[in-house]
Amino acid sequence: MRVTSKPSSPGAAPVSGVGKPTASSPVSAPSSVHSAEPVHDALSVSSTAQFIAVAEAHIATIPDIRTEKVDALKAKLDTEQYNPDGEAVAKGIVKEFTPPKEP
Repeated sequence: MRVTSKPSSPGAAPVSGVGKPTASSPVSAPSSVHSAEPVHDALSVSSTAQFIAVAEAHIATIPDIRTEKVDALKAKLDTEQYNPDGEAVAKGIVKEFTPPKEP
């Protein structure tokens, strides 16, 4: 964008006061710079963000592999006491990988 002191359209008023400051036009700092009180930043966290932080911290304490369940299944497999229903397993796999029906 280019700003000039000439009017760019018919009937427009000329622009004054645009340009470099001169020695006769002192520039002063905003009044907040001169205040004696220090400025502090503040942070406000919503209750939802606090809840998420607590949930994430709790989830981090839970192991990725539940070894007690894995060990129990291994013991059942070793003693041939684990006999899952093949049809139920197949239905569960199909259900998990089938997209939901749209209404």
